Amino acid sequence: MKKLFQSSSLCMVIMFMLQVSNVFGQEVKSSTGPVFDDFGPVYSIDNADFPLDTTQQFKAIFDVAGKQTDLGQQNTIISSLHRYYNMHVRSGVPVENIHLAFVLHGGSTKDALSSAAYKEKYKVDNPNKELIETLSELGVGIYICGQSMSSRGYKKEDLLPQVKVGLSAMTILTVYQMNNYAMINFN
Repeated sequence: MKKLFQSSSLCMVIMFMLQVSNVFGQEVKSSTGPVFDDFGPVYSIDNADFPLDTTQQFKAIFDVAGKQTDLGQQNTIISSLHRYYNMHVRSGVPVENIHLAFVLHGGSTKDALSSAAYKEKYKVDNPNKELIETLSELGVGIYICGQSMSSRGYKKEDLLPQVKVGLSAMTILTVYQMNNYAMINFN
């Protein structure tokens, strides 16, 4: 009887493990779109407990100070704006209800450089050029901290044309927050 109990317990444990591996072992895949097909992969979330009011105006400014250590890789914080658009529009928020901006400073200042300036300094193409161009096309405010820019020896003519220079990142972040933009900081 003891052996029967042990073997049936073992069978139950194995069955449970198989069931759990089936549930947790299923690969969930991210996908891009509907706003950006080449950037910003997101996951669809069913039955979220936090309600999303799709009629709201979503206003956020991203504080981008983090840098990629691989000069040939895109800055994932800039790409987060693509994800923001894709996940919210996919969830029913009209694109016209999304108002975003970001400010580059500190280690991310280099990401604002034109292709020629980036290549001259780092010997590779600026991997963030297309990220910045596609965000600009949607009207995203794109700024660089004038203090960080100057401290690194960059000039306005060294920047991508979509990037606007501000007095400082602190100033830009303050003004946007005074205008009811939530600050998002992943640094």
